[in-house]
Amino acid sequence: VWLNLGNSPFSMLEHPFSISSAPASGPALSFLIKELGDFTSTVGSIMPGTPAHIDGPHGTLTIKGRTEPGVALIAGGIGIAPLLGIMRQMHLTGDPRPAVLVYGNRTEAQIAARDELAAFAALPGKEVVQVLAEPSPGWQGRTGVVDEALLRELFAGPARRQWLFVLCGPPKML
Repeated sequence: VWLNLGNSPFSMLEHPFSISSAPASGPALSFLIKELGDFTSTVGSIMPGTPAHIDGPHGTLTIKGRTEPGVALIAGGIGIAPLLGIMRQMHLTGDPRPAVLVYGNRTEAQIAARDELAAFAALPGKEVVQVLAEPSPGWQGRTGVVDEALLRELFAGPARRQWLFVLCGPPKML
């Protein structure tokens, strides 16, 4: 969506964000925003009750209506935001298909929604693969980056070739 906070709905001060909530969770929208850019670095100081204007949704980052036998969600960094929405929707609707979420970050501190990811991984047929480029000592997950070799290892088998693949992340990973 295009999000406009604290301005007239006709203002050109809009910012693009991916929805991270699931449609099945109700009408409230949620976003996962990394406080990094000119606008996003101020998001933490926005007062509750500030008017918000939404234009959207735009795009097709959804699995609604798709019938592939499984779902591969592949995220890098803040690219997890829309994939969290898909993961949440699968959970809330009881989507029985197997799913693998591959989630790459530079450091462990950058991992978002840890408890939710663990809960998703505990569901039958669901799996979460965490990948860190700069792991701390004692890290139990994968190391390196989300690349062709890792994806080939996880998805090259005949059972996963016909899955739906949904990716969101930095250009280098994509």
